[in-house]
Amino acid sequence: MHKSYRLLIVMIAALLLVGGALSACSNNSGNNGTASTNNGKAEGEAAGNNGTEAPVELTMFVDATWYPFQDWKGEIPEAITKATGVKPKITVATDDKQLALMVASGDLPDIVVSFNFKLMSDGNISLPYNEIFPKYAPSVKFDPVKELVNTVSDGNYYAIRNDFSTEAEWKASPYAHMMVPGLTLRKDILEGIGNPAIKTLEDLDKAFAAVKEKYPDTTPLILNPNWQRPYFDTQYGAAGGFADKDGKIEYYLRQDATRKSMLYVNSLYRNGYVTSENFAYKNESETEQMMVSGKGFAYTWTYSGADRLNASSKDSGYEFIQLAEPLGAEASVVSTGTGGLGMYVTKDNKNVEATVKFLEYLYSEEGWRTAEWGIEGKDWTWNEAGYPEFNYNVQDLETLKEKGVYWWGVPTETGVGMALSSYKSGSETTRQGEAYSKITTFNPAIGMINPDTDSPEQIIRTNIDNMVKTEVTKVYLAPTETEAVQAYEEILKKAEKIGMSKLEAWATEQYGPLKEKYDSLTK
Repeated sequence: MHKSYRLLIVMIAALLLVGGALSACSNNSGNNGTASTNNGKAEGEAAGNNGTEAPVELTMFVDATWYPFQDWKGEIPEAITKATGVKPKITVATDDKQLALMVASGDLPDIVVSFNFKLMSDGNISLPYNEIFPKYAPSVKFDPVKELVNTVSDGNYYAIRNDFSTEAEWKASPYAHMMVPGLTLRKDILEGIGNPAIKTLEDLDKAFAAVKEKYPDTTPLILNPNWQRPYFDTQYGAAGGFADKDGKIEYYLRQDATRKSMLYVNSLYRNGYVTSENFAYKNESETEQMMVSGKGFAYTWTYSGADRLNASSKDSGYEFIQLAEPLGAEASVVSTGTGGLGMYVTKDNKNVEATVKFLEYLYSEEGWRTAEWGIEGKDWTWNEAGYPEFNYNVQDLETLKEKGVYWWGVPTETGVGMALSSYKSGSETTRQGEAYSKITTFNPAIGMINPDTDSPEQIIRTNIDNMVKTEVTKVYLAPTETEAVQAYEEILKKAEKIGMSKLEAWATEQYGPLKEKYDSLTK
């Protein structure tokens, strides 16, 4: 994941945008926040006026068409405004090209929230955090690793992106389990075929075969269009994007594990466990509804798939569980994520001081916890063992929308913070999280390898990825294994023609110094 491996996720998701200026790190609640402050101010005092004056209005553009809140309202947003004295005026993107057009025209709001790290991390567009925070919030100290993974070629960092935690933070929080791809199963059908043990991919194939025979009107496997292959990549140990092979970088297409995963998906199709129509689906709401309505047995999604389906299908009578254990010795997760959403202070910002104070609260432990979880003592309480206990169902989207809070997508949340949102002893999400934490390693230096926008390397990478989107279904839908292998080899040939070797050579040059810097901070 990480992931924001960007997936995920992408995943995924919806976000709550919040902020301000306060540190409230209690002695008994750990320290999973992105930033620390020590300004001696009581709760609610750091940046706000406690509602005694009209709040400062800041314009905020959300570069995410799926963002569910068109207005800054609800219990949680109002609490944040009270604490910070700032009220964002939100505009949500209508398409994925709108931000680029705004940048080109020079018509920018005070704050931009976006996944587009490369576009917004530009001194001609945004103000560097390493300049504005020392000026307006000098007590804020970001983790050196987080500064590193957000620093660009000009030596500045323009955001501290969300959903990233250091390896040390993950290890210090045993109840936080990184989001990973998952496979969700319908419990009644699993029991109907004898509740077989599924320890390997071969066992999984046998289960699919049994479902096909005993339940001919049920599709053995439905693929979420945003999570078609990641679960199977994980079982073979395949990485996404760049991967370290003996200290050098290779693109994911070149990995034998990727080849195995692609060919396995083809075998699922050839055996009738996946339909050809599945590869034309674009909207995950469509496939989710298929599962809720009883049309499928298994579903690729994330480790929270079962809990989320159970929340949305509570009236259907169906119950879902996770296939929690990895399927074989090859299974592995390498976390290369460096974060997802960033909050960028544009050069057109009308009130930088108020904005930084807003962000100071947003990055404080109290701030992101309020944004992500709600009001402490009312919506959640902190268990002394090291995790929050909620008084509402964090998987129920309608409840979250009503409160104005989300457990993922808060632009300043940490990876550990997001993971703790999903922790519940004995839950399906936690069962899988506990199992996969054992096979997860960390190397964010790989995630720091990012070609500049419109550079030759970025053009190569974009062209390869666009080609794969077009060609990969030829592997998946090949009528024979031989033809699937040929289709995969054709993808490799086309990638080489586009310039994959050049991309790998460039990435390897970048990787050495980045890995050295990262290792120096983590030893």
